[in-house]
Amino acid sequence: MKTPVADTRHGARLPGALIGGAGLLLLLAVAAFWPNYLSRPWASVDAHTHVHALLGTAWMGMLVVQPVLVFTRRRRAHRALGRAAAWLAPAFVVSGVLLAHFKLKGMGADLFAREGVYVYLPLAMALLFGAAAGLGFFWRRSTPVHARFMAATALLLVDPVLGRLMFFYLPPLPHVQLYQGIGFSVVALALAALLRTLPAGTAGRAAFRYFCVGSVAVLALFFVLPHTGAWAAFTLWFRALPLS
Repeated sequence: MKTPVADTRHGARLPGALIGGAGLLLLLAVAAFWPNYLSRPWASVDAHTHVHALLGTAWMGMLVVQPVLVFTRRRRAHRALGRAAAWLAPAFVVSGVLLAHFKLKGMGADLFAREGVYVYLPLAMALLFGAAAGLGFFWRRSTPVHARFMAATALLLVDPVLGRLMFFYLPPLPHVQLYQGIGFSVVALALAALLRTLPAGTAGRAAFRYFCVGSVAVLALFFVLPHTGAWAAFTLWFRALPLS
């Protein structure tokens, strides 16, 4: 396998866009999560939710700070924060899985029968986030690819933020799955734009292309897989695990 080499010729504008995009998502997340989380007393919310929210905020903050460190040529600080992010990313993934399990376990029989299978969404997001972060760390010497994988981790916040903004602040949509349909479409279009602007021959381009295709497939499966018997059986098995 060809060893990845440093490549800073392309994607010079992407770190700036990453700062703005991650910062905007953080601001929108305040409004999105205000009604059913941030407005509530701290003690009234379970620890799993708090941990996941704090880790997610730390990750998004890192996405804002890291490009600034690149622009200001503070390489040592950039590398140190990158090493910390290598621990933060798996912690965020684990917290997401544990939160999904905690919420699933806490459902009553009727609610579990109606909505339990939709644990697919948080588990899929944890999977995609872990893949994006892991591949981003692997291709860290190919700057344009590394930056795109890091941007992909931020894009995974689009659906929960956009869905909540539409649900809480806009008139109801005619079908509940339209919330995911709109959010997933935004993510897919953004991934396509990131791939399209990545020049051919860039080290790691194939890996990013496969990630984009796989991510869109995983998101699309949300509309099919939770309605199958196999996924219902998995949900029962996952709920029974002694995780949370």
